[in-house]
Amino acid sequence: MSKLSVTVNDEKINLDEFFKSLMFQRIMDGDFNRDERDLMLVIFRKTIHFDKWYDHLGIYWLSKAVGVCQSKLRATIKQLQAKGLIDVKRSKGGRIDSNKKFSRFSLSEDFIFLIVDNWRQVKEEQGFYIDTE
Repeated sequence: MSKLSVTVNDEKINLDEFFKSLMFQRIMDGDFNRDERDLMLVIFRKTIHFDKWYDHLGIYWLSKAVGVCQSKLRATIKQLQAKGLIDVKRSKGGRIDSNKKFSRFSLSEDFIFLIVDNWRQVKEEQGFYIDTE
């Protein structure tokens, strides 16, 4: 059972594993190049999959997880930010290639709510219960 929830029209909605499944499907079927898709999947896995909205990830670690060099990873991060799909809150101190330096990565709110809207529509059409508080 997922511990994630969102607020829509002043109503708190508890998300479930089906939401995660739809998000995974959207990433896999999206119009991404290989590096963008792989980075989205890593961020999804480190955040939503583990019931978190964000996680602190290092460029060094991310480059290994995605399988690209750090310069290519930085370009991919910029591309996904420009498309409004991820948010990155950079650690302070400027650019440094250290495995001890982390930035806060998350999927963007716009992307999440795109999936939430799809999730609600499918659940309502199929007559499934939407857990609210």
